[in-house]
Amino acid sequence: MKILRSNQYNQGIGKYKLLSSTAGVGSIITTKVGSYILISDMNKWKFIKWANTKIELIRKNNSDNRKVYELSQIEMSNRGFEFIDDQRFIRFIRNEKKLNNLVCLIGIPHMSLSESFNTPNWKNHPIKTALERTGDNGISSDFMIVGTHFPKWFKNRKGELKEISKWKKMWENEGKKNGGTPTINDFAPPRDASDFIKEFKTYNIEGQEINYREYRELEQTNLILICPNGHLSDIPWPNFLKWKSLKDSFQLPSSDKGENLFDNDPIGPCCSNSNLKWTENSTKSEGYASIYIECLNCGTKVNLEGINSLQPNCKGHRPWQMDLNNPDFILPEKCYIRGEQQNDCEKMQISLVTANNVYYANGFSSLFIPMHLAEDITRELIDAFEILEERYNRKNSSSPISKDEFWSKKVATDFNEFLDDNAIVINTDKSQFEDSLKKLFLKVDIDQIKDLHEEYRWQEYRCLSQNSSISDIEENKGLNFQDIQLPTELEPFFTKIQQVEELKVTNIQLDFTRVRPKERIVRINESGEKVVEEASVGQNTFSIKKEELFVLPANETYGEGLFFQFNDDTINKWIEDNSSQLEGRFSSFLNKEIDGKEQLAGIKQRIKNNGIKHFLIHSFSHLMMRELEFSCGYPTASLKERLYISNTSEKVMSGVLIYTAEGSEGSMGGLVSQGEPEKILEILKKGLQRSKNCSSDPLCWESDGQGILDLNLSACFSCSLVSETACEEMNLSLDRRVLIDEELGFFTLRSD
Repeated sequence: MKILRSNQYNQGIGKYKLLSSTAGVGSIITTKVGSYILISDMNKWKFIKWANTKIELIRKNNSDNRKVYELSQIEMSNRGFEFIDDQRFIRFIRNEKKLNNLVCLIGIPHMSLSESFNTPNWKNHPIKTALERTGDNGISSDFMIVGTHFPKWFKNRKGELKEISKWKKMWENEGKKNGGTPTINDFAPPRDASDFIKEFKTYNIEGQEINYREYRELEQTNLILICPNGHLSDIPWPNFLKWKSLKDSFQLPSSDKGENLFDNDPIGPCCSNSNLKWTENSTKSEGYASIYIECLNCGTKVNLEGINSLQPNCKGHRPWQMDLNNPDFILPEKCYIRGEQQNDCEKMQISLVTANNVYYANGFSSLFIPMHLAEDITRELIDAFEILEERYNRKNSSSPISKDEFWSKKVATDFNEFLDDNAIVINTDKSQFEDSLKKLFLKVDIDQIKDLHEEYRWQEYRCLSQNSSISDIEENKGLNFQDIQLPTELEPFFTKIQQVEELKVTNIQLDFTRVRPKERIVRINESGEKVVEEASVGQNTFSIKKEELFVLPANETYGEGLFFQFNDDTINKWIEDNSSQLEGRFSSFLNKEIDGKEQLAGIKQRIKNNGIKHFLIHSFSHLMMRELEFSCGYPTASLKERLYISNTSEKVMSGVLIYTAEGSEGSMGGLVSQGEPEKILEILKKGLQRSKNCSSDPLCWESDGQGILDLNLSACFSCSLVSETACEEMNLSLDRRVLIDEELGFFTLRSD
């Protein structure tokens, strides 16, 4: 099927990929016709823009956050959006991204494309039906993700190299010469107005016969400049031409790597009216040396040999934020190494558009936990606290005031009035309620210095570990679990095993980087406190001011799982009894100081913080996922792990949740059924037995380090690794010997 007009110029992408490393905001995707499209920031998505405006209006008319949330849910549902109800997650995002006014999350609409015209199937779409019920109007493009061509440089079959804006101008002039044909809507994908092919009859989407003038498609270049802080730039080819000619003629020092490539002084373009041509040796036997760029106006000609050494100073370009109605303007920003102003300007580097290092999404997933279980407090206390926080933040922003002073002057003087004004009805002792609220309100400042990510996991772990089941009430919808009767043989090793019959996982994209993933390093200082460091500055997925952002897109999936809570006493005794052997085996991981600038510093630091327990629980998780694949037919790509590992005092965690979500292979209910006492014991025994043998033994068994940066011990693809989407730790920090080694294995006595 040929793409002939702009309304057909669409690319299908699974909505669950849109907030991931595959196709999130700022990523470059390859379309079916070979074009490269840069995904625009979410404030360019029309449905997000509409939702944000609507919620802004609701907030102006209502001061009660509970009412704002309720009305927002009604408005989003009326328009056919999926309203994602996870207030714990919203609170986390507010703190993590400093989005104090965030109200809610909405799902990305599902839009399928017709096979005939590659246009959206809009006629019977649920959103269209919802709009018609409310008397509202909307078109399919309002609910689609938008993007822009990137790189902006295209060449025709003659090798003429121009920016897309110039090709577009030539296209408009061609239409004027031919009585309005072709139109600007026919410039999709971009075509060469000087290379006419033929005229023929075809049918439009309404079924009407039309005449169509076909022109040859342009070819997009595939080289770009990327920066570790997430910035992205086109190569200024006229400037490159001059820089390379100066370098080749020794007018620049050999150490010059094009630091001033973007500047008019001392580099600038090759001439005042550059007319570029791209030519390639037919054999391409010399790599970049066989590709030439020349200016037909001034006669300068160079090849691309050595282009990979180019390292210009980053200008902070963010083309994903460009106004689609004014694509020639790209908003810049200052860019420093690691985002710290005391450092030098960050350097960019050359990359292919399709290279893996062009885009690293920094996502976050949330397991739904009802607020009253997450905080381990009553619903009334949560409501009172949120109202109090909102009032304090509003007061503090206009005239700074301490929390102690705010409480004594604005709340304690008339607590009854505070309750009445906010319609808070309590069924417990009022003075006890007031005391609990005061402690919660004044404690928040202390919590801010702690690890928010660990605190978030701790809430999930506490809910699952401290409750044997969950009541079937509206507030708990989306979560259902119950303990199983532990088999006698497993009692020494596990405190509990739970069948999670229903769970809900929500995913969002926090930000993204390029060149290397964003490293989050959590160190423990001399005082025993956790200090969070970030090795690079990520780019936000939104472009408006933080205080003006009220809604974010998210993906929500339902699933089921099995939760394993290890016995901490058994783990501690096992480590103590085998201390010399374990310390000798893992000393290279536990005794080394981690440099925040080194590769995979975040994972290395987590291993050091959690100790040997990290290898134990993570290796067990992989053992179970692989055995579920062998015994039950679940491919590991349809399973995921959620690790709960921490040695922090008062937040000790030793568990793992293995779960599957809708859309995964395998019927829902199948995973939970494997949690029956007799089945789970059999699966564990088989998994331990199978782990004794690996096709790569004895090399794997005796390995002192394998995998990326030698962060695995006795673990390889043949015995321990799973699908990358299933693992939280990039298939690292694994060692099967820690489970089944006859001398030091945790499960040694029970693996026969």
